[in-house]
Amino acid sequence: MNVLPNGIRLIVKRNPSNRILAMQCYFRTGSYYERSEENGINHLLCETMLKGTQKRTALEIAETMEAIGGEIDASASEDFVVVSTISTVEDLDTALDVLSDVIVHPTFPPEELEKEREVVLAAIRQQEDHSFSFAYKRFRALLYEGHPYAMPVIGTTETVRGITRKQIVALHRGQFAADNMLAVVVGDVHPDTIARKMARAFADMPLHHEEKIHVSKQFRPRYRARTFTREVEQAFIILGFVTDRARSEDYVPLKVACSVLGTGAAVSARLFVRLRDRLALAYSVGCQMRGAWDKSHFYAYIGTSPETVEMARDKLLEEIRLLAAEPVPPEELERAKNHLIGQFRIAHQRNSAQAEFLGTYEMLGLEARFDERYCDLIKQVTAEQVQAVAAKYFTAPTIVILRPPAKAR
Repeated sequence: MNVLPNGIRLIVKRNPSNRILAMQCYFRTGSYYERSEENGINHLLCETMLKGTQKRTALEIAETMEAIGGEIDASASEDFVVVSTISTVEDLDTALDVLSDVIVHPTFPPEELEKEREVVLAAIRQQEDHSFSFAYKRFRALLYEGHPYAMPVIGTTETVRGITRKQIVALHRGQFAADNMLAVVVGDVHPDTIARKMARAFADMPLHHEEKIHVSKQFRPRYRARTFTREVEQAFIILGFVTDRARSEDYVPLKVACSVLGTGAAVSARLFVRLRDRLALAYSVGCQMRGAWDKSHFYAYIGTSPETVEMARDKLLEEIRLLAAEPVPPEELERAKNHLIGQFRIAHQRNSAQAEFLGTYEMLGLEARFDERYCDLIKQVTAEQVQAVAAKYFTAPTIVILRPPAKAR
C-alpha cells in the first residue's frame, strides 16, 4: 500500500505475464450510506458519470476507449462504488486520462441523466420478472429489516424517479475525494511509475470527503417467513441468516461451510446430491456466503415444483442445520476446501479480476493481503470450526417463498 501526496491510497500488483492493465478506483459510498428516500442514488450516479465530462461528451469517452481497444465502467454495491478501466499497458496514459476525467470532472448532463433513469427503471421492472431476483430482493428486505442492507442497490421505482441531478452532484462532490479513494492497479507496470502518473492525473481532485456515520444494527435471531404468489410455473425458495462482518474470524469457516453444502450449484456437494439427485426436489439448488463491511449473510435457494414446496423448504433447512448437529467427515471437508481453493484460483486468471479481489478485500476491512492468505486460511479450517459457526449463526431462518396461486397448482 502506497499513499500518494494528496491522500489517495494505491495498491499495485505487478504482473509481467501479459500486457493487459486493469485500473480500479474505489470509493466508500454505496447503498449502505444512502437515506431511504435517496435509495439507488449511487447506482444512478454510476450510470450517469460516464455520460459526459468538462472536456468530453459521452460519445467521445466511448470513442477514446474503443480506439485503444479498452473498456471503462462504473458500478455501485452496498459498501462502495468502483470506476474501472481495462487497456493495454502501452495505452496506460490514455486510459488513465479518461479514468481521472470521469471521476473528477463529470458533468451529469440533464438529458443523459433522464436517459439513464429510464434504463434503471427498466432494469427494476426486469428484475421483477425473474424468479430469483424477485425472491432475493424480498429476502434481503425481510432479513435486514430496519438496516440499510435491506435496500436494493439499484433503488426502487419510487426513489429512482425522485432523485434529482442536484442530489447526484452533491453526492459526487461529497464522496469523490482523494482521502476517500483507493486505487488498485494490476499489470506489467512499475509501482513508482504508476504512482507518479496517478498523482499527476488526480492532482486537482478535492482532498477531503464528507464523513457519513452509520451505527450497525444488532440482529437477534428470529424466525421470519413470507410467501408471495405470482403467475410462475415453478416455485422458488430462499432462506438464510445474518452473520458477522467479513473481517470476522468466522468468515472463512462460513465460506467452507457453504462449500460443503454447495457454493453456487456444485453438483457433488450436499444440496445437489441429496435434494436434487436423491429426492428429486430441485431443478436448481445451491447457496452463497456473502461478505460485507457490516453484517454479512448466508443464503440457500431451491427451485422446486409447486406441489413440493413445503417438503423442499424443510429438507433444505434440515441439510443446513445438519452442519451444526454433526462434524463434516474428513474426506468431504477436504473436497469442499479444495473446491473453494480451486474456484478462487480460477477466478484470478484475469488482471481485472485480481484487481477486483484486492480492492474488495481492502474495502471490506480484510485488507488486500487477505488475497494472499485466503487459500492457507481455508486449508486451516477444521470440522469443529465449521460445526461451531453453523451452530452460532444457522439458528432462526428468514424464509421467502415464491409460488403460483393455488388455482394454478
